[in-house]
Amino acid sequence: MYKAMVIRLFPLKVQVGLLWQNAGTARWVWNWGLQVQRDSYAESKRLLSVYELKRKFTELRNSEGFKWLKEVSRQVEANALIDLNMAYRNFLRRLKAGKTGGMPKFKAKGKCTPSFCTRSGKVKADEHNRIYLEKIGWVRFKAKCNLEGLKFYNARVKFECGRWLLKCAVEVQPEKPGMTLRSVNMGIDVGVKSLAVVSCGGRKRVFRNINRNHRMKRLTRQLKHHQRILSRKEKGSENYLKEKYRVQDIYGRIRRKRHEYVRQTAREIVSMRPQAIVMEDLNIQGMMKNSHIARAVAEQNLHLLRRLIELKASEAGIRVVFAGRFFPSSKKCSGCGHVRKELKLSERIFRCPECGKVIDRDFNAALNLERLAE
Repeated sequence: MYKAMVIRLFPLKVQVGLLWQNAGTARWVWNWGLQVQRDSYAESKRLLSVYELKRKFTELRNSEGFKWLKEVSRQVEANALIDLNMAYRNFLRRLKAGKTGGMPKFKAKGKCTPSFCTRSGKVKADEHNRIYLEKIGWVRFKAKCNLEGLKFYNARVKFECGRWLLKCAVEVQPEKPGMTLRSVNMGIDVGVKSLAVVSCGGRKRVFRNINRNHRMKRLTRQLKHHQRILSRKEKGSENYLKEKYRVQDIYGRIRRKRHEYVRQTAREIVSMRPQAIVMEDLNIQGMMKNSHIARAVAEQNLHLLRRLIELKASEAGIRVVFAGRFFPSSKKCSGCGHVRKELKLSERIFRCPECGKVIDRDFNAALNLERLAE
């Protein structure tokens, strides 16, 4: 079983220079390969394979004037060409599907995310919270678990929000389900007002919208403030870069808080130990086309919540069921089963015209979803 990990690095000043050198070389190789592919297509109407690109780059690397390419690991340069080849394959696949966009572009310095792939076979951690990267050395790191003795796969170093991160996969032993499931089902209604309203055995539990927290609102105000300051700076200047990193840091703090809250929510939902979980199969892309709620939907990270619930539920042995997109979970009365023809989004209280039941709209939907697993 492979598990994705994000490890924060704390490099020394000398190591920071080496990391920037590796990232810059990877960006230069990408741009070189992209220009070679464009020239090849203009001349012969064909794209070179990744092996042909590597052969041409080896000739360039051994020529005079390009000896500086040997100062970084060969794996960094080879993976940049592999990434370029994958980008072209994804672009051609989109064209065959009738979609537009996705064509590989040149990476401009200061406008792209600095990153590079390192040789995964050389990456190793020791008991002193240090991790070894090829041609960089032992770098201090911070992680939530012990990495000593683990084997790393697809290791990639990125500079995001003013931090150096190592993103990789590690091989771990799959854990057997250690919890005893209860003989109850669970229905989950996700939305914008609250992240999720849960009905587990008929009992209600609400997971609030973290974006309405005063701390998140304060971070959003800080982000707007620094974005206005950034727009007045001269592009390319030192002050522009400093302010740009401040904006990126606030962006990162907001994203990390949202993602951590979603992870906590998924963990608490699975810890209720139901035998089955029922969720709606929402059309999130369609919801994003509504300009009135697009931003609120994007801030909730509903797709991440669904993916984490599926993952954690499968590890615990819990069955996950998805209701159809046209299932009237909100319009259907959880008492008598009557389905209303119309229900406005502003109506937060469900009132049944048949049996007269009055109930919270989201909890009513969660009850209807819970009964689908029976």
